Amino acid sequence: MLGRNLGFVSLLALLVATGAIAKDEASPAEALRREVISLESLRAEKLDALERREATRWDARYKSVAQTRESEDRIRELEEAFGRLSGDAARLEEEWVKARNTADESKEALETAREGYDGFVAQFRGKVDEAAGAVSSDFPIGLEARTLAYSKVSQSLTGDKPEVFAALKLYWSARLTRLDLTRSRSLESRPALLEDGRNVPAWRLRLGTVFVAELEKEGQGASQILLRTGSLQGRTFAWRQNLAGGNNTLLRKAVQAAVQGKETALIPFDVLQFRSTGSGFTQGESETILARFQAWFKAGGVTLYPLFAVGFLALFLVVERLVYYGRRSTDTEKFMAGYRVFADHGDWEAAAVYAARSESSLSRTMRAVAEHAGGTRDAAERAVQEVLLQEIPGHEKRLSLLAATGTASPLLGLLGTVSGLVTLFKTMNQLGASDPKLLSGGISEALINAETGLAIAIPVLLIHGWLQERSDAMNATLSSCSLEMLNKIWPEG
Repeated sequence: MLGRNLGFVSLLALLVATGAIAKDEASPAEALRREVISLESLRAEKLDALERREATRWDARYKSVAQTRESEDRIRELEEAFGRLSGDAARLEEEWVKARNTADESKEALETAREGYDGFVAQFRGKVDEAAGAVSSDFPIGLEARTLAYSKVSQSLTGDKPEVFAALKLYWSARLTRLDLTRSRSLESRPALLEDGRNVPAWRLRLGTVFVAELEKEGQGASQILLRTGSLQGRTFAWRQNLAGGNNTLLRKAVQAAVQGKETALIPFDVLQFRSTGSGFTQGESETILARFQAWFKAGGVTLYPLFAVGFLALFLVVERLVYYGRRSTDTEKFMAGYRVFADHGDWEAAAVYAARSESSLSRTMRAVAEHAGGTRDAAERAVQEVLLQEIPGHEKRLSLLAATGTASPLLGLLGTVSGLVTLFKTMNQLGASDPKLLSGGISEALINAETGLAIAIPVLLIHGWLQERSDAMNATLSSCSLEMLNKIWPEG
């Protein structure tokens, strides 16, 4: 580009020189020289301007290159910073995920521990309630203190923040109190209520939780012992004063020996803590039939009340049906023999008078036939049908109700059986299954109800079948005898 400019300047100078020579022929050399100087000056200026532009352009290029390098360096720095930040972000994300997983695991562990704690507290409450419920049926010594202890345990376990450790301490204290009663013995003077109803001062001898006896200090010197009753619905323990054999004498001597401070004494002790009969602790030979029935009825539970009500209802229905059939039935052969005598002679008025002498269903039917013998057969049949519609429903009346009582009795017995089993399992849950006498109450209740239901249902169903058959026979007799007389009067009908 510089060479092109120089050629242009040379050409321009030549043209100017040529023009100058033409104008000034007198001094061509001078003019030419001045032109050349002028052109050289112009050329120098152009060159300077050109150099300045080139320098400016190169300076701009250098600056652009420098800025580009600076930008590239900045980009590399930013990329490096971004890479570092990305790595930090990934690391932080991993740490956050680990922290979140750890927090979730801690939360699950805390919830599991909380559930376990709540489950333990719930089971503990159940054990406390079970132990508190068993106090009433346990050996009746120190009941107030033990009941109060379990009440305090229950109070410690109530609320949003139960005091478990305090409750455990109180609970085991109550259990150890029961153990201390088992291992201890005592002899004390105290007022006593004897089984015969007298309040007297007495000595009380207790050996653990298996033997308690009382001896009247003065007066009759009566003695009594605390025994299990085997009752699930009444008292578990009761005082027994009138003992069989020489047990009262042994009891009196045992308490007197303890009062005198003797080291040994012979005591009447029931190892199994059962209530015996006959040759055992209590006397059962003197019980009357009514007393035994009352004991049996009480052992059967409340279900025996509706069972006996159904039984008495069935008995009433049977008696009522027997009385009714006795009034409505008659000797068919004898009655029809006398009726046929009048019918054979055509004396229907006498036949009607003969039939009116009885209130049986057959006599009423035959009376209707005799009274309409002088009319048409249709009128007589309608009269007979009216009588049959009055008599037949009376024969079948209350038989369905009697059958219902026979069906309801075993169902009520089954209800009592289920009730007895519920009582049995409830007792096993509270007291365990170690004492068969306690379990026998529920078994007795179940079997007594089943036995009573069947004892009522079987004869009722048999009697109902017999009464139904008798009703059907009476109805058949009415139909056959009335049809016989109708055919006799209107043989062509």
